Amino acid sequence: MKRNVYAAARLAALVAAAIFLGAGPAAAQLIGRGVGPLVGGVTGTLGHTTQGITNTVNQGVDSTLTTVRDAVGRPHLAARDFETDRLGERVVRATVLAIAPSVQSLAAARTLDFTVAREDTMPSLGLSVAVLTVPDGMSVSDALAALRKADPAGTYDYDHLYDPSGAEASAPSGISPGDSEAGAGKIGMIDAGVDRNHPAFDDAKIVAKNFANDKESPGTEHGTAVASLLVGDDGDFRGALCGATLYAADVYGGDANGGSAEDIARALAWLAANNVPVANVSLAGPKNALLGAAVAAFLARGHVLVAAVGNGGPAAPMRFPAGYTGVVGVTSVDAAHDIQLDANQGADVMFAALGVEVRAAGAKGHYVTMTGTSFAAPLVAARLALMVPRADAQTAAHALVMLERSAVDLGAPGRDPVYGYGFLDAPDAVSRTAKTTQ
Repeated sequence: MKRNVYAAARLAALVAAAIFLGAGPAAAQLIGRGVGPLVGGVTGTLGHTTQGITNTVNQGVDSTLTTVRDAVGRPHLAARDFETDRLGERVVRATVLAIAPSVQSLAAARTLDFTVAREDTMPSLGLSVAVLTVPDGMSVSDALAALRKADPAGTYDYDHLYDPSGAEASAPSGISPGDSEAGAGKIGMIDAGVDRNHPAFDDAKIVAKNFANDKESPGTEHGTAVASLLVGDDGDFRGALCGATLYAADVYGGDANGGSAEDIARALAWLAANNVPVANVSLAGPKNALLGAAVAAFLARGHVLVAAVGNGGPAAPMRFPAGYTGVVGVTSVDAAHDIQLDANQGADVMFAALGVEVRAAGAKGHYVTMTGTSFAAPLVAARLALMVPRADAQTAAHALVMLERSAVDLGAPGRDPVYGYGFLDAPDAVSRTAKTTQ
């Protein structure tokens, strides 16, 4: 019964959103699911997701903003703002990435009239990348094909765009994450900007960096909610690790092309350089050569990466970074341990955690109810942060084995594509288990 009501509510929200926007068939494809509430009678929010994209009339964090923006602060994306790869995935327009390019690779690119926009090095991960601008009049897909043909020994890829894996639900109440278990020294987060003026962060220790541009990170719904689930502390609201230092990497920065593979890779390098042992990534998108190399290097150093599996539904293709080997993929369940209806399923699902109707920090100092795999992942990341106080491959492996054994098996016996190894509760409920593993 609960599942039918939930499904009906989301379908009704889709229809309402389409009517509200006057959307035709093409626009309706961008609308998705879920209409959010009026927060405090001030902020009008129209939440809608397409595999986790939540579009918002964002007047909450900055009252001067009237542009329609999504939950991570990007202005509403029009077709002119991006290109697509041959599978239809969105990519940064007129841009190709050359991973660890040789002198010969860059020479080949220049011969084909590519411009080297910039070169980035990531010493903490042992990686480098050159951002190449595609010649005028050439599509990014044709440009990538031309580079691969001219330099088959080189590694090139699109600069894919990644989306949040959660949406605001339709009520300002919900289940709190529970009492926190202080003790973890550091935890990382790769997401959108955090509204540090929210009361949930009055006493929080947050080290923030914007990777999308040189501006100050704008506060966003998604980034603020995820951060609050980790280190928020305000009256009866307590994040899973309040007291820990949060290293918050903003890979969106309010840009239309925010959330690119290159920005996420540089954020991983920053976390590694700051010796942050565990990082949460509540983002999802396609497989990418640079992102895959950065994730592999991050894990090889003994760090742990926890990622939301995405909200595309049971038949959706695997999303990344959750799909990479060694990444802890997290799905979302409700308080009764029923799976979130539109959560992705597959071999990348390792654990399930509470992510349906979760109370989190919202705009203008309010709290809202959030649903999505985005909001389940932080609870698992918090568990691991208590068990892995410093980057160490052996400690990380042991922690994962302990979590596999302590997970409440749901669905088919053993690991399955819906719940993974099973449900993990918030850190406060298992603090004794966590301490015995250190």
